Amino acid sequence: MSKKSILKSIADYSRVIALKPDFMLNYLYRGLAKYELEDYEGAIADYDRVIEIGSNEWAKTYFFRGNAKSEMSDHEGAEADRKRTIELEAMLKDR
Repeated sequence: MSKKSILKSIADYSRVIALKPDFMLNYLYRGLAKYELEDYEGAIADYDRVIEIGSNEWAKTYFFRGNAKSEMSDHEGAEADRKRTIELEAMLKDR
């Protein structure tokens, strides 16, 4: 994707979030777009919101947030999120 299309996606998700602030997938997708633009702080804020709105079952959100933390040299936070991802994935398999 081009930078222009990513920026448009972020703007679109932001408009939808204004209308439906509790629909977590919009935050997830906006966070992924921000990550692509290397806006790691913005991506982490959106991933945090997904976790806050959703549930701990969103294992992939922890994985994505861990990647963003790693890019910001928060290796301890990244490792904690990766461990949480593994825990949640294991719990989902046991269902």
